[in-house]
Amino acid sequence: MINPLNKPVLGTRLMNSVFFPNIKLQIIKNSSKTFQKDNKLSFKTDCSVGKTDIKTYIKALYDVNVDKVNTINVQGRIKSCFKGFIKPVRLNSKYKTTDYKKAIITVDPSLRANLTQKKK
Repeated sequence: MINPLNKPVLGTRLMNSVFFPNIKLQIIKNSSKTFQKDNKLSFKTDCSVGKTDIKTYIKALYDVNVDKVNTINVQGRIKSCFKGFIKPVRLNSKYKTTDYKKAIITVDPSLRANLTQKKK
């Protein structure tokens, strides 16, 4: 039963299902070396994504038990614009790169083979 405000009511079938939003996970360059040593992968995500969202998303995609999720909020850098290649001239305009969240995921070592194989 769904109430008029389109929110699921406790005890219904809709409350038990999981809905995944569009989560963008970009793998960070040095994570392949740390994955072989410590079973850790690092991803770059949006700031609004939480630890439980990341954990359930990885578990649903790859069928892997995630032991631990650590997150770090990274602020964007302020950069200034340059014009010209031979003799660069600094312009007065500055811009800021986007903020992001770095997620470090520790995977169960017995199920590590599922992540290294490519999905077809």
